[in-house]
Amino acid sequence: MLVFAIVIPNLNQSHFISTALESLGHQSSPFNLALMDGGSTDNFQEVIGPYSDIISFLRSEPDAGQAAAIREGKDKIEGDIVAWLNADDYYFPNALDKVASCFEQDPHVDVIYGDAVHVSPEGFFLSYFPPIQEFNARDLTRTCFICQPACFVRRSALEGVGGINPTLEYTMDWDLWCRLALAGAKFQYIHDVLAAVRYYSETKTSSGGKRRYKEIYRIERKYGKRVFPASCLGSYYYGLTHKEKKNIPQRVCFKFLAILRSLKKRASKVGSSKPTTPDTNYGFHRWDPIVESSCAIHLPWYDKRLWKRMYLEVEPHDQLYRITVNNSNSYVVTAKGGRITLDMPPLNQPYRIISIECPKFKQWNFLRFYCDLA
Repeated sequence: MLVFAIVIPNLNQSHFISTALESLGHQSSPFNLALMDGGSTDNFQEVIGPYSDIISFLRSEPDAGQAAAIREGKDKIEGDIVAWLNADDYYFPNALDKVASCFEQDPHVDVIYGDAVHVSPEGFFLSYFPPIQEFNARDLTRTCFICQPACFVRRSALEGVGGINPTLEYTMDWDLWCRLALAGAKFQYIHDVLAAVRYYSETKTSSGGKRRYKEIYRIERKYGKRVFPASCLGSYYYGLTHKEKKNIPQRVCFKFLAILRSLKKRASKVGSSKPTTPDTNYGFHRWDPIVESSCAIHLPWYDKRLWKRMYLEVEPHDQLYRITVNNSNSYVVTAKGGRITLDMPPLNQPYRIISIECPKFKQWNFLRFYCDLA
């Protein structure tokens, strides 16, 4: 039986880390966990106390950064399949079981990756990770279409390329995927949700600034052999998609980049006989808040508080929407002023699926999802 080696790097993220640890408690596959704390000054020890039974190795002291902590943690624990989970991210229930099954079915596979959801700091659905696609080594040098918390690597393949580059702060995952691809590693994409990624202004991805873009440029130069860093524009657009309050220059850039993306998409389809990545994921358009007829929100929920009331903000306004929760509770409601409010029955399942359909419209806009908690 395959064993996972999971590393969680942490620094002053105690308000989030219990969810990451809780998600590991909902896995059936065996794993060893290295919790690498960089010397937190919050209530770290108090928060992790109830999870001491699943922590194989714990270190809490100043370190050389996230990448170095991941390298060290991987070496401190055993496991055939290596992954790291940021302290503010978490797994879906039984995600490791799905991944283990794929590795066992194909002993030649080196890397398995799947879908991920973006969630708010409170854990409410924002979107799916948009650039996900079937593996293509050339495309990988243009964009990081593999979401790191939803990616798992055989230890033998990881060590064969020298592991994570500890000098990188923002692109250590993308750099690793590129080196694995160059070494001939076999990648496999599974169309299943594996991880939830919190998205907010304080994350490294959102706040990296110039150093992050320099690292992105390095990827394009080193692995793609390109001088113009087109992926920097894509990364900036990606960051703006979840920025609620944009200043005037940011709004102008966002609209301009959206037009460029649309033109690029149209150009790529003209005269192409190759199968393209589907425009939708679980019913959602990948880069826009548009739903194609119906959609499904997949969401892990480990908070002990119950959903008291669920809110959806949609367009068009004042239309009927059909909503099903966990394939059992169904509602047909009118979006008055574009807002749907539903009182929720007690939901105890950690894996929740909310299906939404607007029967009258083939396309409609999904704007926001959130809940009142009891």
